[in-house]
Amino acid sequence: MAALSGTAGSIVAAGTAVGEMAEWSLDIGHSPVQVTAFGDVWEEYIPSLRNATGTFSGNFDTSNTVQTALTNAMLGGSAVVLSFYVSPTKYFAAGTAYLTGMSPAISVAGKADVSYNFQASGPVTFT
Repeated sequence: MAALSGTAGSIVAAGTAVGEMAEWSLDIGHSPVQVTAFGDVWEEYIPSLRNATGTFSGNFDTSNTVQTALTNAMLGGSAVVLSFYVSPTKYFAAGTAYLTGMSPAISVAGKADVSYNFQASGPVTFT
């Protein structure tokens, strides 16, 4: 088994890498529905709805056009297309997602940071 290095990761929005990002996480969930009936000795479930949320963060760069587009999408409530790379060729794709939060931060002794939260709308795939 080959471990993956975080240095190969990236976030792509609408086909272009989001500059200055350093971290992402994706939480994929599934909520099976219980269909256990009288007389069953084990609980039984059937597939149901899935969901995906996550975050990504890094250095806040006002000259990065993709970060500016994400900021405008957040402020305007527009959908975005996001892909989360684990290697140069393997990634999770959220065909439609909505940014649900944005947290820019800066300190006098540090640098400018930004983080985004998102909610996928529709399927997430892995390629």
